[in-house]
Amino acid sequence: MIALPAIHSLRVACPESQLVGMARPEHVELAQRIGALDEVLPAPPSAGVDRYRATLSVPGSLRHANLDAAVLLAPSFEAALTVWLAGIPLRVGHGTDHRAALLNRVVEVQDCHRSDGFQDLVSELGAKPIERVDDLGLLQVEASDRAYIDRLLTTLGPPGLASPIFINPASGKKPRAWASDRFRQLAEHLAERYPAMSVLVHDHHPFDPPAGWPSSDSIRTVSGASLVELAAVIERCSLYVGNDSGPMHIAAALGVPTVGIYGSSSPDRTSPHGVWRAVHLSVSASFACSPCRERFFEDCPSLPSSDERPPCLNEVSVKMVAAEVDRILESRS
Repeated sequence: MIALPAIHSLRVACPESQLVGMARPEHVELAQRIGALDEVLPAPPSAGVDRYRATLSVPGSLRHANLDAAVLLAPSFEAALTVWLAGIPLRVGHGTDHRAALLNRVVEVQDCHRSDGFQDLVSELGAKPIERVDDLGLLQVEASDRAYIDRLLTTLGPPGLASPIFINPASGKKPRAWASDRFRQLAEHLAERYPAMSVLVHDHHPFDPPAGWPSSDSIRTVSGASLVELAAVIERCSLYVGNDSGPMHIAAALGVPTVGIYGSSSPDRTSPHGVWRAVHLSVSASFACSPCRERFFEDCPSLPSSDERPPCLNEVSVKMVAAEVDRILESRS
């Protein structure tokens, strides 16, 4: 999702071209909601026994598509190997992960926001940065995706009639996730401060709510939603609060205001960027060593917290996050 501005600028630069995206199997359905793409093909899975078989079969699907160029947004060796095996004539990418020999147009990695780094790649095909990413370049949630949130809101009663606040404690890595207890405290604080609004909490790893929680009628947990269903939930909300992760960029692509919590990462590199209608506020302890290589508890300047969070993340308090939530909600009232 952080590459949406670059994808959109490529679409604007090449309006008559067929733009084919490639995504991990678990992300294909969501990628199909990107309006600028004409087709989305499954990439090899990131793990499992099917990974090596798919590495050989996927290039065949790319050859069948008869593509003229490939822009590698993924920084992996595997991505470059796939398009090289497919025989795509022009292969553009950053020379990361020892893959420069598989590319024929290597773009230097700049010290910049990741979104700008993606723009550097598509500029090789004549795409220029644009001031506004319109609906064509954003996510287009479909009616079938909204069935999940429609069912959920009918169970909430009057508080659910107002646009809920969405809290997402999920993260790909536990050391990049704010503590579960702090997310719980934040949800309870917001439920008390904004009684007319429901608070939806994404019950997903590594969030670990205590037994019997939530106790408030205005707090509901969301679990088992697919990525497109999760996007439909977020679309219906007035605000998104969560770790620096993919769903935060989904929220931004849907025009939902976001509050991001940053520890080892930096908002200067990975915040929602270049999506014209998305308000974003970042919360960070701003350690000098951030962003880091994420060699957690090896390079960190101090010991981890008792629940295995790095000090840069542990220094972000509930009060700090609640203050940024208040800034957005009060400005909209």
